[in-house]
Amino acid sequence: MTHLRRDLLVLALLGAVLFLPGLGFRDVWNPDEARYAEVAREMGTLGHWAVPYLNGEVYGEKPPLFFWTIAFCGWITGGLDETAARLPSALSAIGCLLLVYRLGERLFGRRAGWLAAAAFATCFKILWQGRFGQIDMMLTALVTLGVWFWVRAWTEERPRLHLLFFLCAGLATLAKGPVGLLPPLLSMVAFLLLTRNTAELKRMRIGWGLLLWAAVVLAWLLPAGLAAGPDYLRQIIFRQNVTRYADPWHHFAPWYYYLTIVPGELFPWSVLLPTAVVLGRRRLEGRERLRFLFCLCWMVVTLVFFSISPAKRSVYVLTMYPAMALMVGAALDRLAAEWPAGRRWLVVPFGLVAALALAVTVGLPVYGHRRPEVAALGGDRFVWEVTAAFIPFLLGAVYAWWQSRSSRSGAVSRAAGSLAAGMGATFLLAALFLLPAFDAVKSARGLSRILVSKLGPGDTYGIYPRLDNTFLFYTRRFCVNLDSEAALRAYLATPGPIWLLAQRGDLAKVKDLPPLVEIARDRDPTGDGYALLTRP
Repeated sequence: MTHLRRDLLVLALLGAVLFLPGLGFRDVWNPDEARYAEVAREMGTLGHWAVPYLNGEVYGEKPPLFFWTIAFCGWITGGLDETAARLPSALSAIGCLLLVYRLGERLFGRRAGWLAAAAFATCFKILWQGRFGQIDMMLTALVTLGVWFWVRAWTEERPRLHLLFFLCAGLATLAKGPVGLLPPLLSMVAFLLLTRNTAELKRMRIGWGLLLWAAVVLAWLLPAGLAAGPDYLRQIIFRQNVTRYADPWHHFAPWYYYLTIVPGELFPWSVLLPTAVVLGRRRLEGRERLRFLFCLCWMVVTLVFFSISPAKRSVYVLTMYPAMALMVGAALDRLAAEWPAGRRWLVVPFGLVAALALAVTVGLPVYGHRRPEVAALGGDRFVWEVTAAFIPFLLGAVYAWWQSRSSRSGAVSRAAGSLAAGMGATFLLAALFLLPAFDAVKSARGLSRILVSKLGPGDTYGIYPRLDNTFLFYTRRFCVNLDSEAALRAYLATPGPIWLLAQRGDLAKVKDLPPLVEIARDRDPTGDGYALLTRP
């Protein structure tokens, strides 16, 4: 227990260094980050805590748990700002990091736990989601917590702990719907059926567990339904879950979509995932092989579950990233135990990562200035700053490859540690110094300040052609949502002052409008940015 407490403390400190600094350095960005921050702000402003609101109207797309935590963080930090909007994700990433270590330590040993935690925390997707105000990092942490209780129930033969999985699944459902229950539960059932462990399946008491899950969900859903009415219940239960999964209206992608995006988003550890699968099948034996199979089921079932739906987004499969990290950690641990036998399983993947890091570092100064937004971000100076930020990753990758060629004891841990340190350092530099520069082309703060300075008492403003939540967040005012050409013309025909925020490209397509004068515009170089207009 002494080494366990020490390991958890060190990991928590490393996670804090990785995910907490500079959370408020950049503005909130569209689409989800601005929307969720604004919903949380309106919850506190309007005092409607059971039912989320957006632009003063009921928001029926997501349950409220994530919005509650943002509002709570805003209360703790003294105001609902950019830091409060991202703090739940950052804390969830740190908590999930600790859970991945505990799962790795429980399933495969202490060294495997450290290696799995390093792979999880320093893959690109987790580094990004841990600093982005979006629901999915919290969902992943709650699902992983539920898996931790299930693993304890299975390995310690304590059936009552299975109920804690369903409790966590209920909280995960309050964060993002039934995806907090179905993929992990189906993974566990598939694993137990595959291993013919029907006794453990009975000990799960799925019927009682589902009742507990339903009780957690209904504790919020019933008051919300009474407050918002049956239309809200139909929206949040059926349209946003059943219809969104089986017959969606956007985010269409082919069935193999996740096979194309996960390698890049798990990078750099994705190069070791094939190695992990092969070694898990060939080298692991007994209990470790069985536990590796559970991680494989967790990954595959989640992947298949979301691949069946026509609608796909990269964040949907975030809950399987702990499973992939555990598989990588188990494989690296087995290589370390048998080192230097099987050294080729590391030399080739780490050599590939080092080559890619070198190509990016060399290619950025050559091709980076060709991007259209570079001029607004600082020109050649910004390109060189991005190149400098990649140097820690390049050094970490090269040293990892060099260590993978060594026959000395501890080479695996040193190689993995250097790669994780390089990736973490590069992303931290990007978060602190590079990403804030993108506010020049992604933020609505500047136009919002100009608009607020122009608005008189009782004045309204409209947004065309669709609601843009960043303006709501930074103006702290509701808008007239001009979601059609007819609505735009009707708004421009109203008496009194007119203030219009319109995307320039869409507005140019509308013919025969009343005369408008442009007051200001953002710096978006693509032509799709916003302009602030009024009557002459």
